[in-house]
Amino acid sequence: MGQGITKACLVPGELPDGEYRRLWRESIAPYFDAEPIERPVPGQKLPGIHQYHLGLAVLAESNFPAQHFKRDRRWMARFEDCDHVLFQLMLQGHNRVVNGNVTFTQQPGNVYVVNLAQQLDTQSVDGRAITLVLPRALLREHLPYLSDARGAFLPDGSTAARIFVDYLISLYRNLATAEADEADSLIRTTMGLMDSLAMSGDIESSVAKDASFAAICRYIEAHLGDFDLGTDRICRHFRCSRSTVYRLFKPQGGLWHHIQRRRLTRCMLTITHPKMRHCRIFDIAVDFGFESASQFSRLFHEHFGMTPSQAREAGLARQGGPITPPPVGSNAVSTADLMARWATSLTRPLRRGA
Repeated sequence: MGQGITKACLVPGELPDGEYRRLWRESIAPYFDAEPIERPVPGQKLPGIHQYHLGLAVLAESNFPAQHFKRDRRWMARFEDCDHVLFQLMLQGHNRVVNGNVTFTQQPGNVYVVNLAQQLDTQSVDGRAITLVLPRALLREHLPYLSDARGAFLPDGSTAARIFVDYLISLYRNLATAEADEADSLIRTTMGLMDSLAMSGDIESSVAKDASFAAICRYIEAHLGDFDLGTDRICRHFRCSRSTVYRLFKPQGGLWHHIQRRRLTRCMLTITHPKMRHCRIFDIAVDFGFESASQFSRLFHEHFGMTPSQAREAGLARQGGPITPPPVGSNAVSTADLMARWATSLTRPLRRGA
């Protein structure tokens, strides 16, 4: 029998409750900040996580007492390499979620999309969930029409939703006996099923109902630096009407807002990259289609809540990693650090024991 899929578990028992809660919070910090809704008291339920690293993705089962989960603009800048898309199935409890400009309630019976490229504010009751973490780059390559999704992945009560719920539960249960060399094919099979269900016609809540949306998104990503990128050019290139483009991008706030958001995000990623620390910020902005330094700074501040210079400083400050474990030895300490590193290095080669 070959090597099993890499697994990490963070469960109560090894440390005092207060120290354990701190480590649990640090283990999920790249995704979001978490604060208990009620003041912790002795004997209260403690959170726990069981995670599998599948190379291309992470699949986790977690339980938690009532929490306030939050990812604001400063948190996004701090952990900009964790702008993943979460496909989350509530097994127990429910979450009330505000994700960007979309509000929804996660309940058992469907899979909901939580998009970490958008601000997040979630109020949860005691709950248990299975979460599939897919990096944005992987979705853009294979399922680009889902890279900006939020809310119910499939219509509540639909056959497609029931199929995917059953599949996600089965996938998690079977990972305990799966081998490491199966991980890649399992994730690709999962994405193939997602694509088939989403495009089967039994979906009303998907971000896109037309496959041409994916092609236009790929074109936009490849031409973000072109100053003339806009509706007229898209219509000419794809031989479609302005009304078609409007319909496809209405859930994004319109084509221009989509392009502007993608330019700002790419600027943020480039400005905060260690290898780009010596490049002038406005030179980077010009490379992604901005013509005015003042306009770029204003839009950047409106979108991220900080100036480009502040974003660069925040990015450089976190180069050493999001979490520095305490010097004392502890399995829980090393596991919390490992889970945080999985979140921020997803899709990079995984070394044995890493």
